[in-house]
Amino acid sequence: MKKWIKLSLAIAAMCWIFSPLSSDAQVRKAGLTGASFLKIGVGARAVALGSAYTTVRGDANQMFWNPAGIALSGGQTQATFSYNQWIADLSHYAAGISRDMGDWGTWGFGLVAMGVGDIEANRDVIPGFLAGTYTGFVDPNSDPTYDYNDTAVSISWAYQFTDRLSMGLTGKYISQSIDGENARAYAVDAGAIYDIGYKGARIGARINNLGSDMKYYVIGAPLPLIFSVGSSINLVEQEDSGMRLTAMVDATKPQDGEQLLYLAGEFQVAKYLMVRGGYKLNYSGVTDQKTDEVTRQPLSANRTEEGYTLGAGVAYPMGGMHIGVDYAYTEFGILDNVHRMTVNIGF
Repeated sequence: MKKWIKLSLAIAAMCWIFSPLSSDAQVRKAGLTGASFLKIGVGARAVALGSAYTTVRGDANQMFWNPAGIALSGGQTQATFSYNQWIADLSHYAAGISRDMGDWGTWGFGLVAMGVGDIEANRDVIPGFLAGTYTGFVDPNSDPTYDYNDTAVSISWAYQFTDRLSMGLTGKYISQSIDGENARAYAVDAGAIYDIGYKGARIGARINNLGSDMKYYVIGAPLPLIFSVGSSINLVEQEDSGMRLTAMVDATKPQDGEQLLYLAGEFQVAKYLMVRGGYKLNYSGVTDQKTDEVTRQPLSANRTEEGYTLGAGVAYPMGGMHIGVDYAYTEFGILDNVHRMTVNIGF
């Protein structure tokens, strides 16, 4: 009875969360969302799979994607740490821990942080035509440099209602700071995963970053709301050799962009070695027609510099623990290519 009460409450919460794509949210213009660091994928495995991660189960990194996927059993605990040297010398970190609490479900705590420091602050730039005639005003107490920092702290819960169905929720506090000015917001993620029962096939859905606006002074910007449905299936699976080939696909709709399709494949060569790859259709490799803001002439520009993603991972039991290391490479065109590393520990 307790299980079905929890299931009813979870379904009610999911209906409430998935439904309020209000008219206010629907009329937001493209490209005007705040807290853009929330769009950066967390976890080398998820990124190597081109973000087609909605249906993955038993991974603490799912607290940053689909919270239903953190569900564990048997009192298990997982910890994860990721480092990402993002473009423009931005350092991007993430850490999380999840634990099965029996009848209370699986609970997790996560942290994402990104920033850069010691940015030169030209606080009183003098126009060239005034050079030599105007000295300007410089606050003697001002710092010649400033910092930029983004942070998101989250608490996640997931529950395995049946052998096939799990649901989850995440609540998070988001903070941004630049040169002493701060903005804060609150958001909720929700998701569900269902095992079909055929060749490891699963379907899932998630919604991320449903919450308040990021507001500097009196100007607010909505969070990057994302809705995604996904599926996965094992095309090849051999238990004796440990070989498995899994195909994954996510249909994703960001609030400030076009409908996207994430495709991925993961090949488990042996029981402890995996190679992965992914690609984002209608995003990578797409050219848009835009207008030069100075000449007002039409021009062609890439929708993004982001291209394909590749990765690999190893996982091995050691002294009662299960240790895994994942790596992901993302091709970024004229920008710096991005490398990510994630360490996972289960016990």
